[in-house]
Amino acid sequence: MLLSTLIQGLFASAGLMAPAALQMQVEAFSGQTALVDPRLLLPACARPDFAWASGGRSVMVHCAAPEWRVFIPVGEGGAVAPMPVNAVMPSPRREPAGPAIRRGDRISLEVGGAGFVIAMDAVAEADSRDGRVALRPVAGGRRLYGVIDDDGHVRLRGLSTVVNGR
Repeated sequence: MLLSTLIQGLFASAGLMAPAALQMQVEAFSGQTALVDPRLLLPACARPDFAWASGGRSVMVHCAAPEWRVFIPVGEGGAVAPMPVNAVMPSPRREPAGPAIRRGDRISLEVGGAGFVIAMDAVAEADSRDGRVALRPVAGGRRLYGVIDDDGHVRLRGLSTVVNGR
């Protein structure tokens, strides 16, 4: 217990949220086991907001100041297995009834790794084609390309080496 308190104090003194503290808060909100990557470094947040993400398999944690948002997988007894980014990417497919995402649509773009998912708001720069879409982050930055997953989420592809360190 003393070691845990010491570690949380070190994170707090560095202006960071301790992954163990985030895990406890998500578990208190969800009533389920939370899968928080212990390497996750987030700025400290005095009052994070919690909400169920679509599908009910993860909890969205949002901080207003400083602004950040992260999705934490949850499951009874740790039943939810962490998924690397490249494992959830479908192969490109045709969109039979027109584009799933149209130019100007605002979407949530996700990237994840072992035990976490991070999302950012983006705007489609063109209609989606073959399950892919060009995006520009709302906060600014360079063009990104997302893949529309079977569950309707838009995810970055090819970042598993950056995110998972392989």
